[in-house]
Parts: sequence; C-alpha cells; structure tokens
Amino acid sequence: MTLNQQRAIREVLRSMGLIGESLSLRQLVCAVELAHTEPELLRRITKGLYPAVAAHFDQATPATVERNLRLIRDHQWNKGDQERLREMAGFPIRVKPTTGEFVDIICYYMEANGAFDD
Repeated sequence: MTLNQQRAIREVLRSMGLIGESLSLRQLVCAVELAHTEPELLRRITKGLYPAVAAHFDQATPATVERNLRLIRDHQWNKGDQERLREMAGFPIRVKPTTGEFVDIICYYMEANGAFDD
C-alpha cells in the first residue's frame, strides 16, 4: 500500500468524523488496506482479518483488534457522520453495521472512487 493510498483512506475516515492518530484508527486503516489486497479476509473476519491486522502491530492480538475496530465503528455511528456512511455504502443503512460491514463499506467506497488505482 502506498503512502498516497494510506493518506486517501485517512481523508475518507476524516470525512466520516474519524480524526486523530489513535491505535484504533491506525488499525482501521490497516484493515481497509488488507481488505483491498485480500478481499477473502472480509469473509473470515474473526479468523482472517483480525489476526492479519494484529500481525502488523506489536503486542496486538486478534481480540484487541476486534475491540478497537468495534469501538471506532461505534464512535463513528454514535458521534460521526451517519449520513456520510450511508452515502458511502450506496444503500440504506437503518441499523449500525457490523464491524466487517463497516470495513467493507469503506473499502468498497475507496475502490469505487479510484483511491487504490496507484
């Protein structure tokens, strides 16, 4: 993943109301990157995506990654821009998405808008 692609992911997250440099945010960026390069990880969230993200962070476990991604998803849903998330999804979202759906929505939006075309 290039620096420009990581920057593009962070810009999209910022547009959703997710700002800062928290570990949760960095793990979300990593999860979106991995979901793009290895889409099958989205079909195996617990045994695929979480361990893959944890491998990129010292002292992280799949359980801590799950918690961090869930917390940032909850923060976005409760305090961020829900309408922006609905626009990005391209379909009506009536309830809070699962963590896997949240990562998938961001990844899909990035792909559909050419952010990974480098």
